[in-house]
Amino acid sequence: MCSRKLFWKPVSSLLVAAFLCGGSVAESAEQELLTAAGKPAEGPLDVFLGESFFDAQVVFDDGDHVREPYFAIAVDGTLLAVRNNKKHLRRSEDGGQSWGEIIDVSITHSDSNMIVDEDTGHIMSVRMWDGKDKLFRSTDHGKTWTTEEITVKPNELMKRAAETGSKERVTKASPAQSGTYFMHANASEAGVTLRHGAHKGRLLVSATFRPHAKPHPSDRDPDDAIYSCAIYSDDGGATWQVSQFFPEGYTEEAALVELHDGRIYYNSRSHSGYYDKTLARELRPDETKRREAWSDDGGQTWENLNISQVLPDGGGYGRGYGMKGGLTRLPVKNRDVLIFSNADTGGGDRAKMTVWASFDGGKTWPVKRLVYAPFAAYSSLVAGRPDTASEGMIYLLFEGGPDGRYSAMQVARFNVTWILEGERTGNGEVPQWVAQ
Repeated sequence: MCSRKLFWKPVSSLLVAAFLCGGSVAESAEQELLTAAGKPAEGPLDVFLGESFFDAQVVFDDGDHVREPYFAIAVDGTLLAVRNNKKHLRRSEDGGQSWGEIIDVSITHSDSNMIVDEDTGHIMSVRMWDGKDKLFRSTDHGKTWTTEEITVKPNELMKRAAETGSKERVTKASPAQSGTYFMHANASEAGVTLRHGAHKGRLLVSATFRPHAKPHPSDRDPDDAIYSCAIYSDDGGATWQVSQFFPEGYTEEAALVELHDGRIYYNSRSHSGYYDKTLARELRPDETKRREAWSDDGGQTWENLNISQVLPDGGGYGRGYGMKGGLTRLPVKNRDVLIFSNADTGGGDRAKMTVWASFDGGKTWPVKRLVYAPFAAYSSLVAGRPDTASEGMIYLLFEGGPDGRYSAMQVARFNVTWILEGERTGNGEVPQWVAQ
């Protein structure tokens, strides 16, 4: 078996049924997808239902600048919470009930992506902004980390820019002059291992193409607009390819998930408002909403740009420059149950941390529930894995505490039943297969 293919296990009862009914094994036998831990990659929805459940606890709280939350869930169900502005990581092996001591890691600001390779169980974080491209890798579910050099390949637009001399790739520390750019994956939600289609086994995570310029991303000329994109690897993390850019500029800090049919759903922050208060103006309604797009080719291109009418790009302090939100897909067979998190403030203050649920892959978001009303900011989401201590739970790591939005970082645990007790948005309906 190729090491870059996800593990498959035949379902024997279906094989027997195929023979009894005269059908072929190839046509009739379903297969169960396993991770490197030998656990099912997907399972039933009912483990996320049952009796309503919610709790929360602080995982980081030292100092008044407790920032940059990044979440990952290892193939054995171990939870990894990262406070990257301090290079701190904590692990939970019991489904978030308790958390281990702080581990010092190299993962830090400007590249803060977490990618779990479900083929090998390795956990990775790619860094692109400070010199040689590199990758931090853990082979023991986050206990220890090594560093290795990698190759990041430009997309066609970046190649043409280099050939014509219009834009050259440099580092973040280079002078902020026109004609240069750097790549980073700051505030990217956790990446995914593709499970379906022609690119099965591909590692995929969101990233940002960022031209050097002095103004805040919201205040730049179009030639210096930053663009969301993705990077993907088909060789276990040694080589990464930059995808085509997101269909709209002034976007970054994005999230993506693979749907059950192999399509990729992409959700991005927007900087289309303003930052400098001297540039104050009345915001358009779309400047306080999230941007969405989809990929049919494993994350190489992004199409069908949509401005969500439901999901807010919260936390822009009334200036429409949004903030990092969380996104995860529940590991449920043949269903696309997505959970999104952000401040429910429509571009306003960083408060009212809220989660939304979609049951059709992001087409509609019929229900939401407030998680934490006081100060709250950046957030990150993961979903529990089948047959592990995390099963049936949704986990939200977010900035926020009683002494201010950056005074603490908390992990909230809850299930779908708890979300369903929240507020209906009027955007679609909760389907019968969930409500029952």
